[in-house]
Amino acid sequence: MGSGKKAEEEGKAMSEIMKSWRVRIFLIALLLSFFTLMIRPVQLGMDFSGGSLIQINLDRPLSSSEMQTVVNVLQSRLNNYGLKQLAVKPWGKQFVVVEITKTSDPKEINRIQALLGEQGKFETLYNGKVVLRGEDIISVITDPQKGYGAYPSGNGYTWTVPFLVSNKAAEEFAKAVEGECTPLPNSRSCKEQVYMFIDRPENAIIVMPPKLYEDEREIPDDFIDSPNKIKADDLLKNSGIDLAVADQITEELLEKIRGKNVIVPEGAYDSYFLKALNGSAANVKEIPKRSDYWLKDAINIENIVHLTPGVTSGKPITNPSITGYAATKEKAAEELSHVAILLKSGRLPVSVSIGSVSTISPILSERFISYSVLAGLAALMVVATVLLIRYRKIKIALSIAMTSFSELIILLAVAALIGWQIDLPAVAGIIAAIGTGVDHQIVITDEALRKEKEVELSLITRIKKAFSIIFMAATTTIFAMLPLLVVGMGTLKGFAITTILGMLIGVFIARPAYAEIVNRIID
Repeated sequence: MGSGKKAEEEGKAMSEIMKSWRVRIFLIALLLSFFTLMIRPVQLGMDFSGGSLIQINLDRPLSSSEMQTVVNVLQSRLNNYGLKQLAVKPWGKQFVVVEITKTSDPKEINRIQALLGEQGKFETLYNGKVVLRGEDIISVITDPQKGYGAYPSGNGYTWTVPFLVSNKAAEEFAKAVEGECTPLPNSRSCKEQVYMFIDRPENAIIVMPPKLYEDEREIPDDFIDSPNKIKADDLLKNSGIDLAVADQITEELLEKIRGKNVIVPEGAYDSYFLKALNGSAANVKEIPKRSDYWLKDAINIENIVHLTPGVTSGKPITNPSITGYAATKEKAAEELSHVAILLKSGRLPVSVSIGSVSTISPILSERFISYSVLAGLAALMVVATVLLIRYRKIKIALSIAMTSFSELIILLAVAALIGWQIDLPAVAGIIAAIGTGVDHQIVITDEALRKEKEVELSLITRIKKAFSIIFMAATTTIFAMLPLLVVGMGTLKGFAITTILGMLIGVFIARPAYAEIVNRIID
């Protein structure tokens, strides 16, 4: 009889708890969270899924609008490359951090670095003057039926990226080259050429050793094996870049490079020579040889195109193309994709360079997940044990533990909805929010159990008093997190967001429900 009566009382108490609108809101939020996590799992950051983190250095501090442009352009490049699980985050005013999850292959990372490390400034020059810019491009054509693709040509492969330019740009280009045609013998082309660049060096001078200059004094105009040659001097003149051939420091050389951006072959000069150049130049950059001819890599030229009588007739052409050459099919496909992505995404408002690169292997990330889950379970057990010892009532200890676990589920569901990646800083924020939540529930419980000192106060009044303390503490914590959220310093933003979300979920959903539950338990 006693046990039956006790069960009846417990059932009645549970029924009273379920009647509370606060508890109902809490349960609805919990059920919706479970449903959300079933159809839209949490996005795990690089720490828990493996991947790479690339730091990009910007040439100068940027304004907020310029920084947003940088983030958007880099995001577009990576999306066009085929990467979807990534995060591009500003870090202060002069750095950007790119997190790419589930990508740790060294070759893949090198290709991504090459894509991120370019400003993407497209220019076409004729007689040393810019006649077409990246801003003039309306769209990039990637349809093989319209000329896009790579195909065998001679001993290698030719790749082509067609694009559309605005009518105004087409008219200006037509005006610049109108009548500029000296027919080549046995050819339909003109002697005159236009030069296409992506990230052409500005205010620059090439400094190269005499031997390298002799080797590249004349190079094929396709930079592989074309019988048509172009002189290095003419190439640089039409590129708007100066040249100095030297193997020792002279006053004449130092005067010639003064205040300019100096480009030298990587490994061609010793430290003494480079130090002397740095003393006079704006900066000195060593460029490695990546193709058959170093000069091509140094000035970032993509294509040299002979004009035709049709182009120089004065009629605007709105569908030009960039054509390049590669020794292998794989290299041609890589260059094709690289150029198309840069043209699609547009240029960055500032020059960039790759800083540091760090990689987390998938095996290590799996260990992070295992250790985090084990640490969470251990912490939950310890908290429940301490609460049981403190209150000596298993219902109260279980209520606090289950409420905290429910907060975690709701917080993860919100993170999944907004697409926020869970990484180690986010986990730290979750721990801070849940830990503060347990502290708040202890305050509510202590106020509810206090009888000796404040007998005249009702249970509801004491819980209201507890909530005033909780609201003040939560508000203080949220305001403390706002600087991290507003400034947006990289990974610290994840800590701030999860902490603030945890506080809001706890104060407006979980705490009111727990107060109702503990009220019924004590009554």
